[in-house]
Amino acid sequence: ARLAALDGQVAERRKEADAARQAARAKAQVLKEGIVAEAETLSTSTDWKRTGDRMRTLLDEWKAAARLDRKTDDALWKRFSHARTSFDKNRRAHFAELDSQRSEAAERKEKLIAEAVELSTSTEWGPTARRYRDLMTEWKASGRARRDVEDELWNRFRAAQDTFFSARNEIF
Repeated sequence: ARLAALDGQVAERRKEADAARQAARAKAQVLKEGIVAEAETLSTSTDWKRTGDRMRTLLDEWKAAARLDRKTDDALWKRFSHARTSFDKNRRAHFAELDSQRSEAAERKEKLIAEAVELSTSTEWGPTARRYRDLMTEWKASGRARRDVEDELWNRFRAAQDTFFSARNEIF
């Protein structure tokens, strides 16, 4: 009799445990689908720092969430992984383009520096001063080089100008 009573309780507890597992899976699926949806939305963002941080947080949330059945979990993971990869690819392309632009700006500024150094010993005060103004306009229009290189380039350009204008001031 006691065994029969326990069989009923065991069956009831199994139903409760199954229901709890089903509820946990449903909750995990909703959570993971939310993570995937947010990642897919963020994959086209150009706010690199904040979005990168959020993607890392989403990955941590993914890892902390309960596992689903293999088929569903794999399908959601593929979508999530694709969104992350897409964002990373766009970010790398963006910064590669910036590096390219900065390299081109540094090359243009090197040419301006070479001309400024060449002009620094000129004694044709009027035309050379006008050319230095033009060089300054070209400098501003050439864009920015990498931060560590920009300061060094500017100091060289400025030194060539200072040499010319100091000599001109001494004469006048």
